[in-house]
Amino acid sequence: MDWQNYPLIRLVIPFVVGMVGANLFLPHMDVTVLFILCCAVLAFLFFFIPQQPDTYRDGKFGILAMTFAFLLGMTLYTRKHQRTAQGIPQDTTLICGILSEPPTEKARSWALDLAQENGTHILLYVGKSGLSLHLGDTILARPTHFNPTANPADDAFRPYHQYLFYHGICATAYAPSHRWTLHPQQGSPSLLHRIKNLQTRLHRIYDGHGINGETGSIVEAMTIGRKADLSADLRQAYAASGVSHILALSGFHVGIIVLLLQALLFYRLMPLRWRWFTHLLTLLVLWAFAAVAGFSPSLTRATLMYSIHELLSLNSCALALLIMLCINPLQLHDVGFQLSFVSVISISLSAPLLSSSLFATRPLLVQLIGSLLLITLVCTLATAPLVAYHFGRIPLLAIFSNLLITPFVYLLMYASLLWWLFLWCAPIHSWLTALLNWAADTMNGLTTHLSSLPFATAEWHPNALTTLLCYILLLTLFIKIKK
Repeated sequence: MDWQNYPLIRLVIPFVVGMVGANLFLPHMDVTVLFILCCAVLAFLFFFIPQQPDTYRDGKFGILAMTFAFLLGMTLYTRKHQRTAQGIPQDTTLICGILSEPPTEKARSWALDLAQENGTHILLYVGKSGLSLHLGDTILARPTHFNPTANPADDAFRPYHQYLFYHGICATAYAPSHRWTLHPQQGSPSLLHRIKNLQTRLHRIYDGHGINGETGSIVEAMTIGRKADLSADLRQAYAASGVSHILALSGFHVGIIVLLLQALLFYRLMPLRWRWFTHLLTLLVLWAFAAVAGFSPSLTRATLMYSIHELLSLNSCALALLIMLCINPLQLHDVGFQLSFVSVISISLSAPLLSSSLFATRPLLVQLIGSLLLITLVCTLATAPLVAYHFGRIPLLAIFSNLLITPFVYLLMYASLLWWLFLWCAPIHSWLTALLNWAADTMNGLTTHLSSLPFATAEWHPNALTTLLCYILLLTLFIKIKK
């Protein structure tokens, strides 16, 4: 494997290592000092290194570039971490914020994501009342409980508060129904709020036409990215059987949409000079789909990576990772973020095996099943150490489950598209509603049965060092395959 062909990889590694180092030594970090160091390294890089045609291959230049990437990663992570930790309002007896996400209904309360003026967020739980909530409304509350996520008062909730902190939530609070009120948004809602409200309107259309309950929650999760109605038992069943990735819109769903568009536009038969139109239309459709899904992180990542054009290129993976970590360095702790990049990188590294002539002489159906089997095997193997590190379990039936469930995913996504297209035609629409409900119910039943088998999962609790060693071994194996 020639690392000269992957210059961005050589920058991403020290960049991520710098962020990890900043997380380990955060109490002793000074963002101002780090910024000065970055400026000094950059100045030395441009003013003291002789400029030659092949200077990027020079060892000194490479060392300085990686040093700068390392310091930049430390600076960005420290700045974001400190900004979130210091985002708590000075007067915690009165909370004021703008509702930035659709409210989530709990048993006895509503969970409200309130955006603060400084860019941080507070998760406010409020007692239910007769008030109607809309995105963009200003919420005023006098909480009875207030807990910073950076330093939670109760250690029992520390993992949950850390999860919230890494997602930009600086504190949680609770206010009874008589201690909060709202001021409706003045003027028309912003474009972003209109986009987020679109998901709620689509949910109401689904619900009003018979797509509801557990089957409806699966259809909505896979088509508009709404997972509010998914039960904990159903989520656990999908996770135990190794197919939880289909519930989060991601690169898997992007691939299905791309294949559909290429088939509808006769991409393979189109002259080369007109294929740019297919690429442009595909990008527009994918970003529109991401908007309908509320710009969920996993779908946005996949769409961004496709927009960079080479989905299975290590350089494009590195560029997408750099862009997203520069925007929000705390995404580094997001499990979905880690799993998505590990999966795509593993497929890229094993591309010679996937594109080999192993199934070239076989019938088309055998080629498709063989390729799907190899991709599932590669992704399962690559993500197993990370899944075990975060959840303490690995799904042993992931390969079989994916082969069994994937046809239903294609059926649900394509049938849902027809469902929306024929919303005006009652006979066809009724038949498609029955088909969607049957497919989702069957998929739920199969997944629940697979997850209930005694050998569906195995316990494994590797520490950080063991996980790192596993990936060093896997990387060595992938490099051998690459050669």
